[in-house]
Amino acid sequence: MASDGSGLPFEVWSGIDAAKVGELLAGLELPPQSHALAVLWRRLITARASGELEAIRAEALYRSGLMKELGELLTAPGQGAGGPVMTALAARYEIAVGQRDSGCSKVRDAVGRKKELPKPLAGEMLVLAGYCGAAAGDNSAASLAEELAREEGVRDPGLLAALQAIAAKRPAKMPARGQITPTHFRLLELAGPVDPQVVAENGTAALLGGLVLDQRADPNLRLAAAEAAARLDVITPETLADVYRAQPFQPDELANPLAPTVEPLRRRAQLFLAAERERQPVRRARSLRAFLDEARQSGFYMHALTLAAPLATSLPKNGDLAWFAETGIETALVSGDHQDARAWSSVADFGRGSGRFEHWLALADIADTDWRGRRGASLPAVEVLALQGSFSAPLLHRLATVLDALDYQVPMELWRVASSTPQPNDGHLPETGVLTELQEASDRKESARTILLVMRALGPKGGEGAHIIALGDAIRALKRVGLEGDARRIGLEALFSAWPRSASH
Repeated sequence: MASDGSGLPFEVWSGIDAAKVGELLAGLELPPQSHALAVLWRRLITARASGELEAIRAEALYRSGLMKELGELLTAPGQGAGGPVMTALAARYEIAVGQRDSGCSKVRDAVGRKKELPKPLAGEMLVLAGYCGAAAGDNSAASLAEELAREEGVRDPGLLAALQAIAAKRPAKMPARGQITPTHFRLLELAGPVDPQVVAENGTAALLGGLVLDQRADPNLRLAAAEAAARLDVITPETLADVYRAQPFQPDELANPLAPTVEPLRRRAQLFLAAERERQPVRRARSLRAFLDEARQSGFYMHALTLAAPLATSLPKNGDLAWFAETGIETALVSGDHQDARAWSSVADFGRGSGRFEHWLALADIADTDWRGRRGASLPAVEVLALQGSFSAPLLHRLATVLDALDYQVPMELWRVASSTPQPNDGHLPETGVLTELQEASDRKESARTILLVMRALGPKGGEGAHIIALGDAIRALKRVGLEGDARRIGLEALFSAWPRSASH
């Protein structure tokens, strides 16, 4: 394994050239909608690679909205001599994150060598040249840029219309359809503030990730962008926490967080900060539970569970917080603190006795690479619930698939109950040949190729949205190349959202 702390195999990119990487990336939906795949993807695309992969990695980071990581790549030693393509990519990045002056300087350099750029990138540099000119007070630059961009093959109606509006000194309109890119946003911004809700709903991953890094952005806009970026898993939970901490709140707003006294956009930040500052365990737990409920409704529950995990870990595991135990288990499982998950599972539920959460230990077993106990010891509790009808037929089939792929001895009763229902045929199944190529790549220990093919095999929703055939093959392939931790995280993800929960939860 590599010694850089990435958890990836040594020389992860060996055995694959730039052409193959480009081919595999072209078939991916980025960023992935799966939390497990997003974690694996971030580690792969930031891993050290040969110089011929730098531009491909930069473009993939931009598409994925991983702007912090893109900035680190572009400013790494030796990138100053990266040629016109890397100059253009750096220009686009700097303008996206609000570094206008340095970005426009690079735009001028890139436009001067546009014949050496790929045609789409050359067209975007011309559009940005119009933006830079208009931002400096020369609206006629937008008109010239619009003409040159058309000649270069730019066909994006939103970009062209925005340049026309700036040249005519009239407000630029939001696009009738499609997403707002960083370039389009900066053009719109010249006419005045842009509605944060519109950005959150229509911004590309690159725009959302860029606004999070823009320290001069309007606080509400930055907050809306950060939560939208969390839904896409393009920022870390720590980054979201930093944006929350930058929000101004009055002391009484944090002292009484369960009273809805702030606008909806700032509600989750209020609850998280109140939980972070609260020292009384029950009050902290109530704020955390409210924060997680809000995050679930807003579509970034997995992200929020990881963010809440350190605070949940600090809570005492006793009867006073038995009502919080299932939430504590969830935060611990998603954050990878399996010892804490086991501690929460033993908490009695208001005197009804322990054991109500024992089936969660099966997920801790599946997810925990370092577990030294007997594998599968908690499966009898799952069998009991399965016989009681607490598991849906699709979930039983997915559970059997995950256990088999991870080499568990699947209990006979689970096999029997699962096989008594038709095998589900839904979920993402990749095009013909992908699963065969995946086995070949993993047999050869070609790690990067295996990871990219796993992403193709599972589809953008990862383990939760994959066909069970693809799910089993992906888990086995990751194990073969030494990525058992990622294989187990995908297995957890395949089961987590549908896992039986108590009525109170």
